[in-house]
Amino acid sequence: MTEQARLYGTVLYELKLPETMIRTCECILRENPQLAQVLESPVIRQSRKETIIDRVFENPDFSRIMRNFLKKVCEAGCMDQMESMVRIRDEKSREAAGILSAKLRYVTEPDAAEVKAMKELLCKTYGKNSVELSMQEDPELIGGFVLQTGDVEYDYSLSGQLRRMFEGNR
Repeated sequence: MTEQARLYGTVLYELKLPETMIRTCECILRENPQLAQVLESPVIRQSRKETIIDRVFENPDFSRIMRNFLKKVCEAGCMDQMESMVRIRDEKSREAAGILSAKLRYVTEPDAAEVKAMKELLCKTYGKNSVELSMQEDPELIGGFVLQTGDVEYDYSLSGQLRRMFEGNR
């Protein structure tokens, strides 16, 4: 992800556009790769791209602000990073709402009480209101689980314990 994508993702967040508008725009660009190619193309004049944006992203579904944002993204030549911009915008929205994003990899899926306890621990540790936890089965862990949020990883897996044990013997 480039610094430019981070910057435009932050701008997208600060525009406070409706969630449905952003998701619809993201969907249109994803489901119409030819549209994305045209908007990314350095061969096509900016004025032509702006006309296309005005036609595809019309009212009432899209505001003038959204269209102007897309035009600026085209002008900057970073339309191919739109997915990253939306991801940054989503992260900033969650952060502002006091929601922590975390990922749990496991061998045996934890029950509801265990998931609740993990979320409560994370809320308390990071001072957040709630946790958005994505869960993924990972048999390579051999046993246990790995809980990750941001740059912090809590490795309670058997494979992690074995790796640390072998690294300690070197």
